[in-house]
Amino acid sequence: MKPLDKSLYTVSYLMPSKPKEEVIKGRIAALNRGDGQENLELLDQSGLFWSALEDFRDRRSKSRKYERGDQWHELVQDENGEWVREDTLIREQNRLALKHNVIRQLVKNLLGQYRTNQAKSVVFSRTREDASLCEMMTNALQAVKELNQTKEMDAQQFHEHILSGMVVGKVGYDYFRELDRNDVLIENINVNRIFFNTDVMDIRTKDLNLIGEIIDIDMDTLISRFARDRDDEEYIRQAYIDVKGFVTAQSDAMSADSVDSINFYSANDGKCRVYEIWYLKSEWRLWVHDPSQGTYRFYRLEDEDMLHAEMESRIIRAAQYGILPEEIPQLKIERRYEQFWYVKFLTPNGKVLYEGETPYLHQRHPYILSLYPLLDGEVWGLVEDVIDQQRYINRLISLLDYIMGTSAKGLLMVPEESIPEGMNPDDFSDEWTKVGGVIVYKSRGGTPAPTVISSNSTNIGASEILAVEMQLINQLTGINQAIQGIQSSASDPASKYAMMAQHSSMNNRDVIENFHSWIQRRDNIVLQTIIQFYNEKTYLGISGHSYADEAKYYDPEAVKDIQFFTQISAMSDTPVYRQMIDDTLFKLLELQVIDGKMFLENTSLPFADKILDGISKKQEEIAEQAQEAGIDPGNPLENVNPVLANALMQEGGVAKPKIL
Repeated sequence: MKPLDKSLYTVSYLMPSKPKEEVIKGRIAALNRGDGQENLELLDQSGLFWSALEDFRDRRSKSRKYERGDQWHELVQDENGEWVREDTLIREQNRLALKHNVIRQLVKNLLGQYRTNQAKSVVFSRTREDASLCEMMTNALQAVKELNQTKEMDAQQFHEHILSGMVVGKVGYDYFRELDRNDVLIENINVNRIFFNTDVMDIRTKDLNLIGEIIDIDMDTLISRFARDRDDEEYIRQAYIDVKGFVTAQSDAMSADSVDSINFYSANDGKCRVYEIWYLKSEWRLWVHDPSQGTYRFYRLEDEDMLHAEMESRIIRAAQYGILPEEIPQLKIERRYEQFWYVKFLTPNGKVLYEGETPYLHQRHPYILSLYPLLDGEVWGLVEDVIDQQRYINRLISLLDYIMGTSAKGLLMVPEESIPEGMNPDDFSDEWTKVGGVIVYKSRGGTPAPTVISSNSTNIGASEILAVEMQLINQLTGINQAIQGIQSSASDPASKYAMMAQHSSMNNRDVIENFHSWIQRRDNIVLQTIIQFYNEKTYLGISGHSYADEAKYYDPEAVKDIQFFTQISAMSDTPVYRQMIDDTLFKLLELQVIDGKMFLENTSLPFADKILDGISKKQEEIAEQAQEAGIDPGNPLENVNPVLANALMQEGGVAKPKIL
């Protein structure tokens, strides 16, 4: 009896792979059903969802430009009514488009706070009896995250979170060429390429019914992902017969222009456009309860005869042992209308590269989506909150510069009759500005003396307004002097300084906690993918040494039918925290509460691992010597005098034990 066992499939980054025969049958069945029109309608629906996100993409692009420093890019009307960039209009007025990029400094500060206090996912079990396996699963999760370098990836995603409010990740199972093995793959997805049903209102995104991604890849990669033989290769080449085999060099390389100009129906030159679309599909199925195994599983309707045959087979086998039919637990079969996630990889003209039900045991799509704050369906980032303040700061700076440039500075007012004969105004000006210059003229009654005018036109309140705006933008983002690390007054106690920093971070607590919830949801999917695809005992090459030996190996047999989940905990990995731990360990060592080996296993000293390795080798030599001397190697201290035992332990590099 074979249920809908998703664990039989191998999932790659782009597609789950099935046997060649199933792929061919699926394509033939699609042609017979007339699914070509259905696929085109699915593409059109996905295109509408992608177009509906245009306002979000425009606002994100605007926020990115302001953070980047392109803060005069918005279009305004000139004297002729034509729309031009704001900095172009300012230059036409013989002014400078100055800017003071406050947004970038705020973003860098928030990123620094996140990197300083990154969260760590810890695995827990549903029952206390399985707690011994949690450390092993935690190490397995951390090994996958280290393999995928999620420390950098999560920092990039947090950057996206404060920029746009949307974060999209993807978890699959793929081949790592550099390691020559398959493993769990974690990816960050560009939000400009994602589309989904835009009526989402649940912060957990449980009301998603369609989600997909625009993928542009080269022909060779496409063939390697989807082709199983030369017939498949020809099928793919015919589907992309108009795609040229070269990429046109772009003059706007290393810029965001190519991302901003993404079109739903066409790819860049030399690329093949693929649409990965996951959507909820429904059909009648058999809901089967097997009391003998305690399982509940779905089967297709066509499997009903197979289920009855299985029941008859059980009765025959039981009769051989003298068990009556009424004593055999019966299969309880019920028809239910089930929803399940279905995926299609489509070409721009609606041809199917692959389709099938989700192969994951978690019964969902591989995307992890976070929308913040999702207030009445709206999504925006923290940067968008301070754009108006940034514009006003730039305007005040430009205004002050213009006022200072046009105000009178050292203007000389000279009555014409005061200029001596034989000297023109230029000569008079040169002599006036000359160091040690002397001008001799005859003073006439009623004629005023030459006067220098220096105007203080900048004192119109612009500087005060600028200071207020700078304070306001810090208040909006919660970035005050304490959290920026600016030195406070000498009279302020340290407790007050710490309290100011803590209260300042409250403004951003909601943003950070929301991002941590996304990490937790993603790591739960990673954990389930590990359980599904790790079929052999595997060494977990995770950095660190304070783990039990049994937790360094992943054992798939030990975690069968056990439910695990992750919990986010703060990582205190700052230099001050590590110094506090080392100081505490030193005190425990001095009090002989712990020995030298335990100290080295828990300290953050960089040479601890090397010393531990030396101790292990030395202890092996001591054990061999003890065995040659007739001492039990399992307990070298047994049947040996205290002086020799203490000498052996001292030689091994650990603290002397107290031997009674």
